[in-house]
Amino acid sequence: MPARLRAEFPDALRCGQIVVYFQPEVQLSSGFVVAAEALARWEHPELGILAPALFVSLADQLGLMPEFTRLMLRLSLAQHRAWTNAGWTMPVSVNIGRDSVADPGFPAVVGEFLSLEQVPGQMLTLEVSEETGTASVCANFFADLAELGVQVSLDDFGTGYASLESLGGWPINELKLDRSLVRPMVSNASFRTIVATTVDLAHQLGLTVVAEGVESEAVRSELQALGCDLAQGYFLGRPMPAAAFTEWLRERVPRRGASGQRQAWTTAPERRDRGPVAVIRRHAPHAIQRAVETVGGATLAIALAMLIPYLLWQIFRWGGHAHQALIGDLAFVPVNGAAAYCAWLVSRRKDLGRPVRRTWRLLSVALWIFLLGNLLQLYYEVVLHERAYPGWADVAYLTFYVVAFAGLTALPSHRRSGGERLRVLLDMGTVFVGGTMLIWYVALGPAVVNAHRDLADLVTLAYPIGDLLLLCGCLSLLWRGAPRSSVLPLHIFTAGLLAFITADLTYDYQIVHSSYLGGDPVDTLWILALLVLFVAAGCQLRTAPADGFAVPTRRLVGPPSHLPYLVLALSYLFLATVALRHVRFDSLGGVLLGAVALGVLTSARQITAVRDFRRLAIRHQQLASIDGMTGLYNRRHFMEAAEATYAHARRYDQPLVAMMIDVDHFKEINDVHGHAVGDLVLAELAQSCREYVRPGDVVGRYGGDEFTIIVPGITSLRAIQLATRLTHPTARVLSGNGKPVAFTVSIGIAESTSCNDLPTLLARADVAMYEAKRAGGGGWRIFDGPELPTVDVPTLTPAS
Repeated sequence: MPARLRAEFPDALRCGQIVVYFQPEVQLSSGFVVAAEALARWEHPELGILAPALFVSLADQLGLMPEFTRLMLRLSLAQHRAWTNAGWTMPVSVNIGRDSVADPGFPAVVGEFLSLEQVPGQMLTLEVSEETGTASVCANFFADLAELGVQVSLDDFGTGYASLESLGGWPINELKLDRSLVRPMVSNASFRTIVATTVDLAHQLGLTVVAEGVESEAVRSELQALGCDLAQGYFLGRPMPAAAFTEWLRERVPRRGASGQRQAWTTAPERRDRGPVAVIRRHAPHAIQRAVETVGGATLAIALAMLIPYLLWQIFRWGGHAHQALIGDLAFVPVNGAAAYCAWLVSRRKDLGRPVRRTWRLLSVALWIFLLGNLLQLYYEVVLHERAYPGWADVAYLTFYVVAFAGLTALPSHRRSGGERLRVLLDMGTVFVGGTMLIWYVALGPAVVNAHRDLADLVTLAYPIGDLLLLCGCLSLLWRGAPRSSVLPLHIFTAGLLAFITADLTYDYQIVHSSYLGGDPVDTLWILALLVLFVAAGCQLRTAPADGFAVPTRRLVGPPSHLPYLVLALSYLFLATVALRHVRFDSLGGVLLGAVALGVLTSARQITAVRDFRRLAIRHQQLASIDGMTGLYNRRHFMEAAEATYAHARRYDQPLVAMMIDVDHFKEINDVHGHAVGDLVLAELAQSCREYVRPGDVVGRYGGDEFTIIVPGITSLRAIQLATRLTHPTARVLSGNGKPVAFTVSIGIAESTSCNDLPTLLARADVAMYEAKRAGGGGWRIFDGPELPTVDVPTLTPAS
């Protein structure tokens, strides 16, 4: 393999197979994406995407590093210009080698590329590795780059070449902490101290600090606590092709001025205008863009086309009072019909699954019934010229509540423990009681007081009870969860129903204290609610089915919700507002006011505690599921995720491959170089696994020096490419004398065909892995036997 790549690399460099991937750099204090690092990838026509570790050293050996660096620089600046034209100001970082740093003419080449692509110098950062050494740097290198405005970053700080010498001798702007320092800082107090000291030292020198290799929330939060400025890593964003990075940006970064110059990164949040108008101006374009992309421009355009004329009619009242009922009732027909029709279209999508289709079918029926009620109301008021209350329109309206409630509760709930179910019921009960208080005060209470047990009074009582049904259904949907492809649409639908409840309460209050005629201002709330329901259905029409391979891991303990405590505080404030009208400020009034104040303060304290608990829960979940040395899943968590992936593959009859990986002669590495170097070897192998797998693959440390990868959706023949890349990792770990430590791995591959469970699949991969080790190591074997043998006689296909 190395000989083949060496022979093919020159042609690949010149025929466009070397491409640029971009990895985001995120400001820890704000979460903003402020820059992108350019990373090389080789799009090999047969071997697929090759990581730079496989070919950058070849470029150096073949004397092609200057040409390779110029290609990366040109492609990166061209992409920056494309982003600028599209509305993003996104600085880029490019790695340069020793030849470029020692070349007196290289700054002129940089200036030429900047001029050609019309990119300001401050938008480019050149990353120089410590491996370069201060002695090999051209005398005017930094001065010439400074004249161009180009920033310089000291890359891979902490890998052991000339760290402090480079830090003190080079006029750099940025310091990048190597992943070997960052990854173990959560589980190793010594590394945390090293990182904290380095961050403090860099800040005293006026440098921006970037942490590489951030692969978990625990590491990110630790870095933020230590004052690190920026971070990059798989947890924040994987390396992506330019097109994929652009789509990723579109979802996260507002255009024009999303990030400033690098000199302003650490102070931009303080200088930025934080007034409400400035915040709206800054975030509104991005919010509008995301809404259009999520819901669809056509859906939003239709919604606005129906809403704007109705609002204008409510303001100017064209047609006068004589035609108010006609115009007001007719306005419901297109809005209600559009919402019902879209919900019906969603219910016909077979790719959404039977539970989701059943839910949307019931919601569509409910909206058609509500439309029938509107048409009957139009008939009574416009054709018969009478206000029939109660009438058949009320029958349709009340039926809407029952069918909508059935639709909201039709989705199955995911499994919960007894404690989780109790907590969910208590949270739902708290919010439901708070909503019931408001409904009772506004509508249900006055209706009960004024009721005379005739049919009209019973119907008046039935409307707020219907609102309670909708509230219960909405809370049930929010807390029980929904399939991933329907989470956002159903949450939008829930918001529409909550707006519907608000309209109903306003209507109930109006009919209790006065009368109602079609076209009254209260109808505006119903129109808005129906438009939200229409948007929700349009959003569901655009969503694709959830990725089957992205199986979510089960939490041990779910974080509590803020909502019950917020509702409790609002309920006490509501009680205080109402009581002030009827309770005198005497001894009893003072006690009541104190109780209200205590309730509000306790709720605020609990909201703060919930926020702290969420942070601790994330940290504890990371510590419980992630191996501290490698950053991969530990064995327990790996088996949970692998079982879910295996079950999903079996359910949909999809292929799945297990790969068992073991470091060859690992005991000798520990004996010769020490356990610290052995730990670095394991961490480096884990990093190689992360670089080559897909987001949906499951990677974990199985125990000792063994790693396991579950790869869904492929067969063993396609797994050969992955195994070939992993068997001979690049020697990036240094021994105590500064020399690289070379190591190989043995890999066993097994397909899920004819396997009845995951342990059998892993056992087969383990058998194949030990056969590869007996063959000398540094290769792989495929298990091809029908059953696990009791004697070492499986048929294996050699391929190394």
